[in-house]
Amino acid sequence: MKPLLWAWLVLAVSAPPVDAQTSGPSEPAPAGAAKPQSQDDDPDEDPPVRFAFPDRPSLRFGSVLRIDFRLRLQGDGHSYAPVEVSDDPAWEMSRRRVGIQGTAFEYFEYEVEREIRKRGLWRDAFVNFNYFDDYQVQAGKFKIPFSQERLTGSTDLDFVYRANVVDTLSPAREIGITLHGRFNNRAVGYDAGMFRHDGENARFDFNPGAGQTVAARIAGRPFRLTAATGGTREMEVAVAVTVSELPDGLNSLRGRTSFREQFFAPVYVNGRRVRLGLDADWRPGPFSLKAEFIRVTDERKNQGIFDEDLPVLVGRGWYVSGTWVLTGESKLEGIEPERPLFRGGAGAVELATRLERLGFGSSLEGEPELPTPRAANLLEAGLRAWTVGVNWYVNQWAKIQLNAIREQFEDPDRSPVAGRAAFWTRVVRLQFVL
Repeated sequence: MKPLLWAWLVLAVSAPPVDAQTSGPSEPAPAGAAKPQSQDDDPDEDPPVRFAFPDRPSLRFGSVLRIDFRLRLQGDGHSYAPVEVSDDPAWEMSRRRVGIQGTAFEYFEYEVEREIRKRGLWRDAFVNFNYFDDYQVQAGKFKIPFSQERLTGSTDLDFVYRANVVDTLSPAREIGITLHGRFNNRAVGYDAGMFRHDGENARFDFNPGAGQTVAARIAGRPFRLTAATGGTREMEVAVAVTVSELPDGLNSLRGRTSFREQFFAPVYVNGRRVRLGLDADWRPGPFSLKAEFIRVTDERKNQGIFDEDLPVLVGRGWYVSGTWVLTGESKLEGIEPERPLFRGGAGAVELATRLERLGFGSSLEGEPELPTPRAANLLEAGLRAWTVGVNWYVNQWAKIQLNAIREQFEDPDRSPVAGRAAFWTRVVRLQFVL
């Protein structure tokens, strides 16, 4: 797949802008001349079926059905210091996804996406009914409304990897149904839904995760109610919660590093799992500032050696990140280079940095701290990380990301390499999105 990815990137770099594909240079019409009418000016003049390519291939069946074709390719190259910290391959195709999305009968939006691999995974597969702007209903498989960074698509991230706290504690996708919408000049948004389980992130190895889950998220853009403009007007803060029931067993969450080494193993749990998340997102001009805090509690009813209740397991963490687009493009609507490579410029370049922490533990006064899965006072396991990166937006389809990640174990005994607490991960990602 590596040659295929390079072929796509070459195509993306050398392809002409969309306008150049569809029309030549325009000339001003003579004074008093009638404006020429295009097919898009009058939907009644559209052919029953037509092909379009505004920014991706699309089929249009009049006003009844639109099908947009999607392709996502991402390839990652890794290196580690020390090298023995991970046996991951130096190069891997992290994502190979194809899908369709669009609208049907005016008020239905849909999306279907699948991973291309021997054991392919269905990613998003849902339908949204949007007759009312304030009250919409979405059903199928999609991301549980929790965590601003988790709800951001992988191809739109500021960094190669999501923050450890988001990757570990947020629920990700699940089958369910939600009621959602925005009102008051779109200053307030909400999501409330019911899901079959508590997300794909909670299921791994023989861990089934939690059962039926209730989730809710409220997001506000308070400056929309003022005279503010630009990025300040769109600054968003949000709070989210999920509640679910855990089965008895070694079914807690686990802690892993960016190089996929486990530093906190699952412990015995039974009872209720509650997630609480707070996030903020501000994108003024070429800058952005983001922050999140997530706390997850797992009850441990009857999990003591004498069948007594144990203190809840607490997983919590945070991150703060910032970016700066050196070439001046705005972050508000996503970066699209004003001057793509070989089309009058060198694309858009962005600097990014992030600080984060993730930890697990419990507490019971008078009890020794132990790392065993039935300990009343679990030994705290924490990991801190600092990421610096450069993002090169070659054009509207291709992006190259370079990240250096320094992770440090707060307890050196949890380190995968004896006597060493800090590690570096270097990664380059090549991305093509159609």
